[in-house]
Amino acid sequence: MVEVKTESWAAIDQQIEAVAAFHWDELALDKLLFQRDLDHEKYFTLEKQGMLHVVTARDEGDLVGYIICFVMPHLHYKSSGLVALADMYFLLREYRKGGLGVRMFREMEWGLMERGVIRAHMSCKVKEDHTRLFEAMGWELTDYTFSKVLCQ
Repeated sequence: MVEVKTESWAAIDQQIEAVAAFHWDELALDKLLFQRDLDHEKYFTLEKQGMLHVVTARDEGDLVGYIICFVMPHLHYKSSGLVALADMYFLLREYRKGGLGVRMFREMEWGLMERGVIRAHMSCKVKEDHTRLFEAMGWELTDYTFSKVLCQ
């Protein structure tokens, strides 16, 4: 059975590149402009500042999926408490059945609630729309996000 749990960046730092390669290949936009190049040191720094939340899925110890969020006070509503902003989430294609993704998001929600996060923000690519999943889990559509390449 695949184990889902909250972990540290240090626990995944050495394993994430293998899964991130599939993530980038499947979902990255503008691949000629944006190469996969995780800033491992910045993730360590954010974790030390209490600003990182990591959920993993592991099959016999091997990383097969992750959800990574930034946790901080919202700059517009700092007195309202912490918010979580999605950095990235991914699950290897062969594991996308049987509710594993839902288990990962539920673990993320529980962990963020334990940390006192008031609201979490999640997004998805238009070409890989997860609206139905999020709505089934009680999330609501609140924003549309647009992107534009400004320099080439």
